[in-house]
Amino acid sequence: MKEHYYTIGEVAKLSNLSVQTLRYYDQIDLFKPAYTDTFTNYRYYKDNQIFYLDIIKSLKYIGISLEDINKALDLTSEELLGFLEQQEQRIVEKISRLNEVKYTLLKTKKQIQEQIDIPVFGEVYVQVEEEMPILQVTTTELTPISNANTYYATLTKIIENEGSVLNSRYGCIYPLAPYTNVNEIIYDALFTPLLTERTFPQLSPNIKQTIKPAGIYVCIAFTYHPDTYFSFYEKLRNYVEAQQETFESKVYELYMPATLTLELEKKFIVELKVRQKTS
Repeated sequence: MKEHYYTIGEVAKLSNLSVQTLRYYDQIDLFKPAYTDTFTNYRYYKDNQIFYLDIIKSLKYIGISLEDINKALDLTSEELLGFLEQQEQRIVEKISRLNEVKYTLLKTKKQIQEQIDIPVFGEVYVQVEEEMPILQVTTTELTPISNANTYYATLTKIIENEGSVLNSRYGCIYPLAPYTNVNEIIYDALFTPLLTERTFPQLSPNIKQTIKPAGIYVCIAFTYHPDTYFSFYEKLRNYVEAQQETFESKVYELYMPATLTLELEKKFIVELKVRQKTS
């Protein structure tokens, strides 16, 4: 039986690929014609070559580079099976990564919406909050007017070394008590909310992954300034003292950027919150 040859235009129609693509595949030695007419420079392909275009298209569809496809075409069936199993694992890992990115995006949107929804500034309000996964580091001699960058950098390094993403917020925890001035407030820990569900292994003794519990919180929000911080804290504490309900003796302090613009002096919103004890 006489062997049939196809022109590059015919192969383009049969394979649903462009002529330009077939020429490029020829240039990179991925899919070469059976022979090329030396006088006309026309490319001609055999029947049995069309099969390889289906393989190339299938491998390209699952995200394999043309360079790796070129290597795969020289593999035995057993080797190709192993190669595809590796690609399957790579896709599983990519899906897992994309799901984590999606979760991070949703958490970030939720945090921004919560900031937008702060009902009033400078006055006490009550809100129901979900639990918040956090990574926290024990602190010493740190007050609301101290520079917390060193502690925050410690958390940053841990989170980024695990391939996760950092929150633009951070917070502190300290006892609810009748202080006389802001310098008496000493933080027990500094934390950052976690945007992913991953765990962080082999943490040092002064760092732990934990939860800010869900519940009913009394809160007060204000624009941070060292001269006015204590007056807002006192307003919140006085409110708690006047209520019939029993509250936990722990203050969660959350810092969040007021804007994302590149201002010379960054402004932060502070939200202080105390959780009502469950009955």
